[in-house]
Amino acid sequence: MEVFSTITSLVFSELVIVLRDKEIPGLPLDVTLFEKLRAMKQVRPFKLVFLLDDLHQVGEKRQRKLVGALDLAKANGLLDFLDFPPIIR
Repeated sequence: MEVFSTITSLVFSELVIVLRDKEIPGLPLDVTLFEKLRAMKQVRPFKLVFLLDDLHQVGEKRQRKLVGALDLAKANGLLDFLDFPPIIR
């Protein structure tokens, strides 16, 4: 967290989290992750980006899976600290 507060670049705007397909189902249950992201956003504003890393899976299917996980996280109030919806790449 301390290192995060030392970023001085004016062009910094995104925090990218790389996910593998097998990590997607647990995402809406990872309260600790979202609490840390919330605390980080208080130190330095950012747009949250999820990058899918598994190259062996069909992209559209993985993307739908991640959208569903993020919808559940949003429904549980885990994303209410964000100014913009998360981006998926």
